[in-house]
Amino acid sequence: MLNWIKNLLGNGEQEGKKNTSAAIDLNKVSIGRYSDNNKTLDKINHWHKAEDLYKAKDYKGSVAAFFEYVQDDEIGNVKLVQDGEKFTFQLYQGSRHIDGSFDGQTIVAKIKLAVMDYPGVAVMRRLLELNYNLYYSRAALDEEQNLCLVFDTDINTASPEKMYYGLRELAVHGDKQDDLLISDFTTLKDTDGGTTRSLSAEEVEIKYRYFKKWITDTLDEVDKLNQDSFSGAIAYMLLGVVYRIDFFFVTEGFLLSELEKIHKTYWDKKETTTLVERNRLMRIAIKKLLEIPQDKFAASLYTAKYTFSPSTPPAAEKARDHIINADKDAQWYIDNKYPAIAVRLVEYGLLYDHFIFSMPKVQTSLTKILMQTIHQDYFDEVWPDIKFYDRVTKELNKELIEATVYEVINKYKSRYEYLRWDADRIRYNSLLGFCTNFADAMANLNLKTKRGK
Repeated sequence: MLNWIKNLLGNGEQEGKKNTSAAIDLNKVSIGRYSDNNKTLDKINHWHKAEDLYKAKDYKGSVAAFFEYVQDDEIGNVKLVQDGEKFTFQLYQGSRHIDGSFDGQTIVAKIKLAVMDYPGVAVMRRLLELNYNLYYSRAALDEEQNLCLVFDTDINTASPEKMYYGLRELAVHGDKQDDLLISDFTTLKDTDGGTTRSLSAEEVEIKYRYFKKWITDTLDEVDKLNQDSFSGAIAYMLLGVVYRIDFFFVTEGFLLSELEKIHKTYWDKKETTTLVERNRLMRIAIKKLLEIPQDKFAASLYTAKYTFSPSTPPAAEKARDHIINADKDAQWYIDNKYPAIAVRLVEYGLLYDHFIFSMPKVQTSLTKILMQTIHQDYFDEVWPDIKFYDRVTKELNKELIEATVYEVINKYKSRYEYLRWDADRIRYNSLLGFCTNFADAMANLNLKTKRGK
């Protein structure tokens, strides 16, 4: 009974004794979208402090604590400058940044989208549609002819919740709409608000080559299957390549919009359209992605600082169920000698969660390990020193994988008090067995967070 309780709640001594000196630094593996679902206990305490100060009517102190909460110390995404009773601030969000100020009474924040030298009916219609979907902010045209999104609030109503959701709406919509507006309307020009770093020509070439390779390979694989009896597998594979492209390349702008449309083709038509027909529509849209020229592809990829995730955190059981259900479905393909399809299902279960949710960093870090074993050819070109799996010998590096896993687990135990890795669950005798075991272990992590003081 005692051992069972330790397995359930986690044994801190077990993780602490593991040798992690050989672990790979996963921070250099730049795949996976930014998530703000990663706050330390110190940051969580700043949130509680902001709430307490707001209730005590110390509004300025509450706002200061709020900015401490959203500050990601690893990337430096927030700038706050005090000037007596006033202050200015800047928050980075992808291709844009929010500029804000407090004059002693009112907090005003805006994010520039594009320059509009003269009004156009189509552009104004788009902004009206955008305004309809905004709750805290609004579209506006400033004195310099910049299309902007604006959020403002009196200091005495600037609760932490209002500040968070208002600035998040401003940031997420601003970061997305600027690329789409400039892409869709030739009359608009880019503003000087960009904060991105373009990828090198070599990085773009590699990513573009794998972008086309993964699509072509997937289409070839699904075309070999019976479209009726294997309709479920085909759906997994088509959606899986969409989620893989997004996870590996962290797409923005035009390309992200196209991937989201394919995702919606499957999920939004689920009640009205047969699976075979949805697969057909997805296949057409995915094949059309091959027509994207390299320069337009490159424009959708860049590195940047972020403050907010565009997605919301999942309920723990929901994220777990997606992984477990995909693994259960994979078992049929394992039993019937379709190992390649089974691996695609395991991959789908993990990457689906990352596409629609703001996932905890511990999950993203572990997903990076599994993706290297599945897509080692890509890693060989981008991060050749990472060798969790050798596709020539078909051997898994158990020592390196375990060292890196426990480095991840130890890093996040201060946030998740019952976090424990079930190493006994993992088999290393085959890639397929490893993938299913590793995904199951991830699904069963106890991510109950410690409460801030």
